[in-house]
Amino acid sequence: MQYLVGVDGGGTGCRAAVADMSGNVVGHGKSGFANIMTDFDLARSHIMTAVATAFDAAGIDRGKIPEAGAVLGLAGANGANYSDRIKAALPFSNCRIQTDAEIALEGAVGSGDGTVAIIGTGSVYVTRQNGQIRTVGGWGFNVGDLGSGSRLGRSLVEAALLAYDGVHAGSPVTETVLADFDNDPVKLSDFAHFAMPGDFARFAPLLFDYLDHDDAIAKRIVDQAISDVEAELQAVLPGDATGFCMLGGLGSIYQTMLGEPLKSMLMKPKGDALAGAVNLAVAKYGSREPAANE
Repeated sequence: MQYLVGVDGGGTGCRAAVADMSGNVVGHGKSGFANIMTDFDLARSHIMTAVATAFDAAGIDRGKIPEAGAVLGLAGANGANYSDRIKAALPFSNCRIQTDAEIALEGAVGSGDGTVAIIGTGSVYVTRQNGQIRTVGGWGFNVGDLGSGSRLGRSLVEAALLAYDGVHAGSPVTETVLADFDNDPVKLSDFAHFAMPGDFARFAPLLFDYLDHDDAIAKRIVDQAISDVEAELQAVLPGDATGFCMLGGLGSIYQTMLGEPLKSMLMKPKGDALAGAVNLAVAKYGSREPAANE
């Protein structure tokens, strides 16, 4: 074994890094979404594209990929049998599958105790205390991912259709969504029927844009999302917690909106999820001496 691979595979994109046996990163690659629960085959393809691109960037022959020791943190890996399935479908002879939440935790707080909220296309909350990991949420778009970009976008699309039907009053943000579908509710409904979580998530930024203009519907949807985020944080944080990190594209936005005492408990993360995957690969397969608490 000459190389290590770390992969951060989320609901919107997949990032990969190839490193030497001490964890020094020599190449990066990226590709499309890698939620193995949403679309297993396409997620696998995106994972391998990102890894191959990282090897190309490092000037390393792709033929070395199967020999690498790999740690992959993947959205959907907490689903039944998905972790075993993706491991069997990948070419690595030495491979460890984690959830994307676990590598994010490792990147943000290191190998010790700590808590993170990861909120992007999906959402999940994870804490480690005395070596034991516990998660809240992360059950997927259909039954979870509260406060996530996908749920925000779906709520906005739903509000636009309700406004079109005259069930609820509309607002500038719902008018913008309807205009994106030529004010044709059939087109919007067809989109929603086949949309993936990332497709809904592309509407989430509209809510924050219109929130700055006191849009009533944007405020209602975002207020509910903040309430959900705070409730899940309260559920995951241990009673003696002194801090936590917020990660993901929406995490950096929500952290400015939290109420006290949560807002005063925010901490800056040490690193990102991809760094966490590489660190775990070093600990599992590498040559660097692990820290005493690893």
